[in-house]
Amino acid sequence: MAMLTIDLPETPPAPPTYRLAADCPHCGAPLVLRQNRQTGALFTGGSAYPGCAFTEPHDSRVQTLSTGLVQAVQTLATQVVQAQAEARRQVAEARAESQRQRAAERATLDRTVRQLIALAHPDRWPDTPLAHELTVALVALRQTLQPGATRLPSAGR
Repeated sequence: MAMLTIDLPETPPAPPTYRLAADCPHCGAPLVLRQNRQTGALFTGGSAYPGCAFTEPHDSRVQTLSTGLVQAVQTLATQVVQAQAEARRQVAEARAESQRQRAAERATLDRTVRQLIALAHPDRWPDTPLAHELTVALVALRQTLQPGATRLPSAGR
């Protein structure tokens, strides 16, 4: 079996393009840094070429500035995300502490109301209708202190 070989001319690799932190003023496509194949000079052109033929001479100071701006924006974005996460953590911590404080206050109130019920109980004050009314009111108050209770029950029903 015979073998056929074809020598193809070498095609030079396309020069790398580097995206700039700007958009084409004509078409809005991202600008890239390109190199002229004949002269080797750097220039800024649109990534939408050949649809948009915008070009301008490249100024290395602009690239340095745009790279610095991109890095600064990325750093700020990272800091914002970290600050938001810390704020969410602090809010969650404050909520948990508030719930702990409410539970402790509710337990203290419940203990106080139980003590008042014991003091005002009609068995301690026989023949005193006010003791019975006061005990009923205190028991109703104690029920409102239970988790999930929303309002005081109506008096006199």
